[in-house]
Amino acid sequence: MKKFHHIIAAVDFTPSCLRALREAVRRASLDQSKVTAVHVMDERLVQELKAALSTTEAAVRAEWEAKLRKFVDESSAGGGLVKIEVRVGHPFGELVDACQLHGADLLVMGAKGSGTEPSRIGVIAAKCIRHAPVDVLVVRHDAEPPFKQVLACVDFSENAAKAVQFALHVAEQDKASVTCLFVYQSATMMALDYGGFVTPLPPLVTDEQALHSWEKELEAFVTPLMHKAGDVPVKQLVVEQVNIRETILEHVKQTRTDLVVVGTRGKNSLRHLLIGTTAEKIVQHAPCSILAVKPDDVVAAGGS
Repeated sequence: MKKFHHIIAAVDFTPSCLRALREAVRRASLDQSKVTAVHVMDERLVQELKAALSTTEAAVRAEWEAKLRKFVDESSAGGGLVKIEVRVGHPFGELVDACQLHGADLLVMGAKGSGTEPSRIGVIAAKCIRHAPVDVLVVRHDAEPPFKQVLACVDFSENAAKAVQFALHVAEQDKASVTCLFVYQSATMMALDYGGFVTPLPPLVTDEQALHSWEKELEAFVTPLMHKAGDVPVKQLVVEQVNIRETILEHVKQTRTDLVVVGTRGKNSLRHLLIGTTAEKIVQHAPCSILAVKPDDVVAAGGS
C-alpha cells in the first residue's frame, strides 16, 4: 500500500493553513514520514521590510523563520516533528521547488476559499493541483480528523487505480469507509449532455444490461487493488447520469463525504479532456477535502 515519505505543508499563517498543517503532521505520523512546513515570502515585501527596518535580507528571513517556528509550535500539531523553511519568491514556483528539493511526494495546503465563493479553493492551491508534479491534498478549513467517508472517483485509467490505492490507504489508517464511484453516460445521456445537438444512437443493450456490465468492470478494476487494504469497508457504485461532475458532487453532499480522491488525468486523449474537466469541477466545488493524485509520468518528470 502506498505510503508518503516526505510531506510539504504550505503555510501562509491563515486559519485554513493551520488545518492543513495539522493534517500534514497527522499523515506524516501515520506513515512515519518527514514533514517540512514551508512559508514563501513575496520579494516585494522582503525589499520593503529591508528598507523600512534598515536591515538585511538574511535578518528579515531569520525573523520570519522565528515566526514560522512559533506558528508551528503553537499549532497543536506536534511541532517538534516539523522542520521549517522560509523561501522568497512566487508561492507556486517556490513550493514546487521545495517539493523537488526534498523529494516530497505530497503537498498539503489549506483551501482558503474566497469571501464571495467560500467553497472555491484559492488560486495557488488550484495552480498546484493543475501543474505541480506532486500529489496535492487540499484541506478544508472545517475538516475534522480523522476522515470517515472517502470517495474514490473511477474512470478505469491507471491514474484512477492510483487514486483508489491512495483512498484505501487513507481509509485504512483513519478507519474510514471507501466508495469507488463510476458515473457513465449512455448514448441518450450523452445527447442530453450536449444539449440535444448530438443525435442519440440506438441502444445496443438495455439499460439493465449496461449497468450490469459496468458493475462487473468496476469490480474487476477495484478487486485487485484491495489485497492490501485490510478490513476497509469498500462499496462499489455505478451510476448512470447526464452530468458526471454534478453527479459526483451531489453524491459528496448526500453522503457527507469528507475526502474525495481524484486522478487528474484519464487514459487517452479524449478521456484526458473529460477527466481533466471533471477533476477541475470537483476540486473547485466539492465541500470537503480533496486529494488530487497525479499520474506517475508527471511525478517522475517533475522529480527529474
